[in-house]
Amino acid sequence: MNTRRISWNGISLLVPSNWEIVVYKFLRKGVSRIELEDEYAMRMEIEWVQPRAAVQIETILQRYEKAAKKLTRRADVKHPVSNLPEGWVATQYIFRESLPGRSRGGLVVVEHSLLTAFYLCPKSSLFCFILVHVLPDDKEDAVEIIRLAASEFQNHVAAELVPWQLFDISLETPREFRLSQAQFGIGGKHMLFTWRRRRFFLWFFSCSDMILRDNAVLEEWMAGYLNGFSNIKGPVFYPGTDGKLTWKRRSGHPLGHRDELVRGCLRYMIRCHHDVERKQLAAWVFHYRKDDDLRVIPEKLWFGAGNPRSA
Repeated sequence: MNTRRISWNGISLLVPSNWEIVVYKFLRKGVSRIELEDEYAMRMEIEWVQPRAAVQIETILQRYEKAAKKLTRRADVKHPVSNLPEGWVATQYIFRESLPGRSRGGLVVVEHSLLTAFYLCPKSSLFCFILVHVLPDDKEDAVEIIRLAASEFQNHVAAELVPWQLFDISLETPREFRLSQAQFGIGGKHMLFTWRRRRFFLWFFSCSDMILRDNAVLEEWMAGYLNGFSNIKGPVFYPGTDGKLTWKRRSGHPLGHRDELVRGCLRYMIRCHHDVERKQLAAWVFHYRKDDDLRVIPEKLWFGAGNPRSA
């Protein structure tokens, strides 16, 4: 089975290579949720939370066990999954349905399965619930999938840097950054992180050979894109060199746009980069308050230009 790593908001695991995130949600009381699909249907649902106390862990576990019973009570057969790492408990449920066969009046029995898995970090720092869906014609084995996911599972909720891996994106952000928006399209991906009223806008564009054709200059293209981006209202952006852009305040807002004044953030830092080998453009805009704020941006996101506040 070919695999790939999915990393999202503090967790990371291996899944079949043709599975991808199609839905992400932030639910009540700090619960994160993602849904993964292949080319045809939903294949995995994951929810996780960082409990604040042992009492909360018991409450969360009871809630998810109750929810799982609603899905599995009609199963014809159930099997506990063995040989899982510490902290993991999983069960496979087999459902059998009789459907009309090709012969006249004949019936065929079709099986599909659902696998539920619970993970409680030994240090009680994370609770995770996973559903794996397996359809009758699927080649993947649900038990093999959950063993792979469990054995390669990584918990980053308390790490200084949190990895994000999906589609053709791979990066790390500070733990303090909170994802507030994300849009994923075929040609471009956009993520917005917030931190103490600061905003960190991040873009990845595919097919850079098409974007920068006819001798287009990266910094000029990026400045044009940002000046047409309606969610940043205060500045006008200008191309610089070596992946840097500059900015000036718009004439209609000499003291700052209302959004800037409400946030108390009047500064911007912009960087962009062209990865020729991967045919990808990456860019970010940090809307911040003071010079020391720049220290939170990881070195890799400076694209080799160096953090001006790293000294």
